[in-house]
Amino acid sequence: MKLKKNILALTLTMASFSVFAKANIELYKSPTCGCCKEWAAIMEEKGYTVNVHHQSNWSEIKKEFGMPMQLQSCHSAVIDGYLIEGHVPEEDIARLLKERPDNISGIAAPGMPQHSPGMARAGEEYKNFKVISFSEDGLGLYKEY
Repeated sequence: MKLKKNILALTLTMASFSVFAKANIELYKSPTCGCCKEWAAIMEEKGYTVNVHHQSNWSEIKKEFGMPMQLQSCHSAVIDGYLIEGHVPEEDIARLLKERPDNISGIAAPGMPQHSPGMARAGEEYKNFKVISFSEDGLGLYKEY
């Protein structure tokens, strides 16, 4: 009986850890881009595993997710079936993964916003940029900073 309780406790513990585990991030970036490296470090600090793919061209990934050209940034990430383009804050990624909307392909912080994660100085408030959602049906405002 005690063995059964121990096995049950261990199983429940392992299941609870998997519920709280953060998704893996597949990051596509230029080998020379430092701000992308900073964004990856922020995501790792937040508990994500970041697998970096150094490439000079990852346009096929953007095309696969239907990302419009006007949303391009310096790096792309794939997380649990969504494309994250550019310096999107972790809180927006966490919201996306929690809500799991089926009507969008991903979210983007177009360009390289000066006060975004990986671009802002450590501890600086994120401000003066927008995070945009995109899908086959068009674009939408996800969050404004």
